[in-house]
Formats: sequence, structure tokens, C-alpha cells
Amino acid sequence: MSATETLKDAANYAALRTKLAWLTHKVHAHAQTVTTLAADVNDAAEQMLDASETMKALAVDDATTSEFADAALTMTGVKDAAGAYTSAADSASAAADDAKTTTENDHGGIADAVDSSPVDMAEANFYTPL
Repeated sequence: MSATETLKDAANYAALRTKLAWLTHKVHAHAQTVTTLAADVNDAAEQMLDASETMKALAVDDATTSEFADAALTMTGVKDAAGAYTSAADSASAAADDAKTTTENDHGGIADAVDSSPVDMAEANFYTPL
């Protein structure tokens, strides 16, 4: 399935279910990627701050040590932003899971009944309750 395909391409329940499973997987994978990147940026920020402190202890000029400290501060901001993004991605993952579950719960039984029926499905009006 390519990134350009949309749910509008899902012409039936089976196709929609396949696409929802794919989309749910993609959302979860993106959330995990952001979580990993946030941890990596946080590690780099801590190492940058350690480098700044080490340089201070070695009497390196303030301009140089400040540059390292500023870089660490900026990286910490990036980590915080990534944390907010991760939280939003987690919410998106939960919403995708809910959409998939609702589709399966609301329409799965009907699709199963149609698939297992010994006859073709009649027009929708045939199934209208009295």
C-alpha cells in the first residue's frame, strides 16, 4: 500500500479493514520513532552539558563553554517538544486503534454473515426491519 492511497480507495469492508490495520501500524511506528529520537536527543543534550562542565573545570573561556551550554539547552527544548509530539502520537495511536475496533465491532459480524451465507446478499431494502 503506498502513501498516496486513501481510505476512499477502500471499496468494501475487507479493503477498509486492511487499510485501517496498515494505518494503525504506521501511526504506532511513527510514535515509536519519535520516542526513540527524543531519547537520543536527551542523551546528546546531557553529553553536551557534561562537555560544558568539563571545559569550565579546565578553565576554558566562557564564550566556548557557553556555546556548549546553549546547545544543551536547545537540545533539551527539542526533547521536550518531542515529548509533546510523542504524547500526541500516543493519542493518535489510541484513536486509530479505536477506529479499527469500532469498524470491526460494528461491521465485522455483518461481513462474516455475508461471507458465510450460502446465497448472495439481497438489496438493502430486503433487510429493512418491519
